[in-house]
Amino acid sequence: MSAPVPGAAVEAAPPTRRIGPHPRGETVATAHCLDGGCGWGTPPTAVPPGVNVECLAHATATGHDTFAVTVEYVALVTDAGGAGRDPDTAA
Repeated sequence: MSAPVPGAAVEAAPPTRRIGPHPRGETVATAHCLDGGCGWGTPPTAVPPGVNVECLAHATATGHDTFAVTVEYVALVTDAGGAGRDPDTAA
């Protein structure tokens, strides 16, 4: 096999794995205002779009426009065809 030519396009192998939310996992979202010492934040919620709505309401009420939004979920890796461990037994 010859060495790759510098600057030549390299074909990527098709993905063999994918990652996404675990079907039995929880999603938790929070947001905090980053405007000075504001201190405003949302309580944790399982409905991430609700955090955006609360940020919009806070921005409208205060003029603050910068937020740290965090969405956390349990991830599950499967093969690209969708097969993988049974979600009921996946840790």
